Amino acid sequence: MMTLALLQVGTSADWVGPTMAISLAVIALAILGMAIAVGVAALRLAGQAGKIGTLVDSLQEDAGQAIIALRRLTEQGQDLMVVVRQEVGAFAQTSRQVRRKLVRGVDRVEGKLADLETLYDVVHDEVEGTALDVAAALRSVRRGNGMLGRVRQMLVPGR
Repeated sequence: MMTLALLQVGTSADWVGPTMAISLAVIALAILGMAIAVGVAALRLAGQAGKIGTLVDSLQEDAGQAIIALRRLTEQGQDLMVVVRQEVGAFAQTSRQVRRKLVRGVDRVEGKLADLETLYDVVHDEVEGTALDVAAALRSVRRGNGMLGRVRQMLVPGR
């Protein structure tokens, strides 16, 4: 048995070389397949990266334009605020002038009403006095004490 073991150790197997060559070829093909897959993935990734780069550039351009438009809008808003402030100031000034004129007008009307009241009092007193004088004259005419009574007595003979 020992000879059998020695014989087995001493003889080389003929199948080992071709098996190793086939396994090396399979390993090389697997590495080559992986390299092709990595290359295709890298090409697709590069294409996608280019698309993403183009998209980012367009977004960057759009953002720049939006910022410029926002600045213009802000400037227009500031200009509008200046105009509104001026207009509000003009309205306030006009309101003050109108209020002053209105107060002066009311003061004048109050003065005229006071003058009118005084005039009314004077006219009232005069009318009242005249009415009393007329009433007294009518009484004296009825009694016949005045000049008309004497003229009547002269014209109309005795009663």
